[in-house]
Amino acid sequence: MTPPPTNSTAELSHRLHGLYTGAVADIMDDLGHRDQCLPADIRPLEPKMKVAGPVYTVRGRAKPPGERPDPRYRQMDMLDGIFPGAVVVIEPGDETRAAHWGELMSNTARQKGASGCVINGGLRDSMQILDIGFPVFRKFHSPLTAVYRYEITDFNVPIAIGGVAISPGDYVLGDIDGVLVIPAAIVAQVVETASAVRDKETIVRGKLQSGGNIRELFEKYRVF
Repeated sequence: MTPPPTNSTAELSHRLHGLYTGAVADIMDDLGHRDQCLPADIRPLEPKMKVAGPVYTVRGRAKPPGERPDPRYRQMDMLDGIFPGAVVVIEPGDETRAAHWGELMSNTARQKGASGCVINGGLRDSMQILDIGFPVFRKFHSPLTAVYRYEITDFNVPIAIGGVAISPGDYVLGDIDGVLVIPAAIVAQVVETASAVRDKETIVRGKLQSGGNIRELFEKYRVF
């Protein structure tokens, strides 16, 4: 089981949450990490929802035919491993019809301190999740239970979504513009640099709104 986050991890998550994906994506582009955005059809359940923090990966598949153990026990095993601040990131593999996350899982994850969930698949109980305000990003909605259709194979292991590699220790930032995976090796540098860019953009925004010239501001602040 992954240990609880250290103070430095919590601080990184807090600072990352104060950023936005556009600025962070630009920094990763500059560092040569240009394929870190998850598929564009993974969208927030509500436009203002945001996720930021270390990943807790989950991988699954379509439930094979024949007698199988009740997959809900494996789901509970997965939920037991969630650590404070985690963003649960789910790749359901070849199962494309069922809901891979729902209200009770959201309540359990929130109780354990998770900061949100990103699913390359289906969601149900959407209104109830909106009621509790748990941030969820999903590809589609489905009323179909996973019990007869889907099972978790493993969790807290390296996975890939849309060609983006995701490993324990990496971070996720998601907002209305998309979901980014930030490799563990560069996350501190990305947060520091993107914070400086955000501060410059705040200055430029204010000057533009006061009638400033974009060309002059670009030459001075080098943001655009």
